[in-house]
Amino acid sequence: MTEIAAEPAKATKRTTGIKAPVKKAVSSMQSRRRSTRLAAKTPSIPAAKESACETSRNHAPQEDLARGFMERLDAISRKLSQLGIHKSEEATKTSAIPISVPKKQNESFEAGLSFDSTNTIVSPKCNKVAESKEKDMCTELFSPPETTPNRKEIRAALLEKPRVKIPIHHSTYTWLQMHVEEDMLEGAFSIVEEVGNICPRLTPRVETALQVKVVSDVTESMQQCVLDTFLMAVIGTAQEHLEIDSKVDRNANELSMTNAMCRPDYLLILNGLLVFKGEEKKCGDVRNIALELVDKMIPGSVGKDGKLEYLLGYATAGTRVLFECIYDDSKMSECSDILNLERIADRVAMIVILINVVRIASALYYAKH
Repeated sequence: MTEIAAEPAKATKRTTGIKAPVKKAVSSMQSRRRSTRLAAKTPSIPAAKESACETSRNHAPQEDLARGFMERLDAISRKLSQLGIHKSEEATKTSAIPISVPKKQNESFEAGLSFDSTNTIVSPKCNKVAESKEKDMCTELFSPPETTPNRKEIRAALLEKPRVKIPIHHSTYTWLQMHVEEDMLEGAFSIVEEVGNICPRLTPRVETALQVKVVSDVTESMQQCVLDTFLMAVIGTAQEHLEIDSKVDRNANELSMTNAMCRPDYLLILNGLLVFKGEEKKCGDVRNIALELVDKMIPGSVGKDGKLEYLLGYATAGTRVLFECIYDDSKMSECSDILNLERIADRVAMIVILINVVRIASALYYAKH
């Protein structure tokens, strides 16, 4: 009896010794069955790939882990799409709520215009940069008059409305309405969003000149910087479109009409001939400063027998600007009021005058050469 009883005890002991491994095996089999069921529910991820992903988690390098993770995300996304939980991009675009656009703004969109302060202009329909109209517009804007105005007509000619309205942004136009008379504003500018004139150089340059901060109590060099914003906006832009060789310089020797060792503060030269110049001072009487325009000239340079019929110039005293006409062997007459660049209306007048200076200076050159 004893021997018979001892035998079952041994059997029990053996069974107890293998119980834990059996549980592990069963657990592993159940885990595999769950993986198989998941693979059956998600046909896009095969069981082999699933086990490969499991192996990669433990043993593969990081790039394999990342690849497996992305494959799982793709599979989940496709499954959600099949279940209707996630809409495709096409469905999202189709179901987007339309945004109503005001009529005037919609017209701008039709013209292919989208504006920001950076002047990036694109066509929403084709997603391409809209064609610039600046070349054609500036060619017309700076074209010489058919007949050169005589000395008595020059004052009115300098204030003549531009042949083409300068395009500026709506925000700038609205701001100008608070400072400038409507007739002058409408004669010189148009709203770029409405007319669709795209001028990537002229528009921002003119807007900078109109809005530049002007302070009278600064150095002469700082005052020149302010003045240069106007000169660059108009004459700098004109240079890019004139059919004649042109040069702008500052404080430089000039031998076509200027005495040796004398240097005008500002010079515009066409084909080697001085056609416009300026004298600038930090302060003083602007009319007295204008006398330097004549003092530095070679006698006989302008007039009937001179190189030009007359020469246009300007003088500045701080923020005040006066335009002059030099004629008949260095005689001089004023051809504008004294402008104050601290006033917005006078800034508009300054831009208009400079546009006509370029036109008339070109006509004077062609009349003699």
